[in-house]
Amino acid sequence: MGFPLPDTGEVTEDTGVSGGYLSTSGDVDFWFGNDAGAWTAETITGAYGSALVIDDNGNWTYTALNDHPSIAALNNGDTLTEVFTVTSTGGTTTITITINGTTDPPCFVAGTLIETALGPRAVETLTIGDLVLTRDAGPQRIKWIGTSTVDTSAGDDLANLRPVRIRADAFGPGVPDRDLLVSPMHRLLVSGPNTALLFGKSEVLCAARHLENGDQITQVDAGIVRYVHLFFDRHQIVTGNGMASESFFPGNVGLDRFEEQAREELFAIFPDLRSLPESYGQPARQILRRYEGSVIRNLFPGG
Repeated sequence: MGFPLPDTGEVTEDTGVSGGYLSTSGDVDFWFGNDAGAWTAETITGAYGSALVIDDNGNWTYTALNDHPSIAALNNGDTLTEVFTVTSTGGTTTITITINGTTDPPCFVAGTLIETALGPRAVETLTIGDLVLTRDAGPQRIKWIGTSTVDTSAGDDLANLRPVRIRADAFGPGVPDRDLLVSPMHRLLVSGPNTALLFGKSEVLCAARHLENGDQITQVDAGIVRYVHLFFDRHQIVTGNGMASESFFPGNVGLDRFEEQAREELFAIFPDLRSLPESYGQPARQILRRYEGSVIRNLFPGG
């Protein structure tokens, strides 16, 4: 008779989503002996719209609802854990699943007009060293620029690829002053008495995707899209198309989304980021989680 060993697996929010679900699989085994046909085939319900299905040979598949509120609330570095007890002729063991949070790098779509010391300029025309007007520190020089081109009409990860369109005046007259396209996790500056009442801060940052309301803030198929990331000495609030939002904020997951050459360019300027992303400092404003964004999205004039 064999001795059953524990097994592990992991999934990452918004990554490899199929039919709205995250998934991973594995094969739990015995320390010695043949485990074929030795396991109890069953489906075990989890806590996050999730389930673990195991067959009598120990092959298992785990699925979880990507948009489950607890998963949607995760940010970079956050995790959830589910532990399932499975049974065999040799006894019981566990399969432990780790659910990782993620935040995509924030970026503007080419064509966005960024407020600079020389007036509005299309984001794709900016270069390292240009002075951009920031909300907190006045004119600041760009230290690094990252770009990526994606097809938002094809692929397996469309929810992460397609930009969010913020219609002109969605946040009030002239905010933005024309339609604004940003990446789904690009965080917009939200302000007003409601934010102070709800979160204790007059200004907060919230991902564009979390503010979608099916009307003035929607995710769209924009064909081939060029995304542009602006990086400064520290996290800044900048203005694009009349709307205040964030510059690129590095983190373990965010940096991993860039190709190696782009990461190396950034590490050459800020070497501490290679081993210690948190050395960059704190975000410019409090960052709202997805469920918090859903609370305030209907408070806008176009909500």
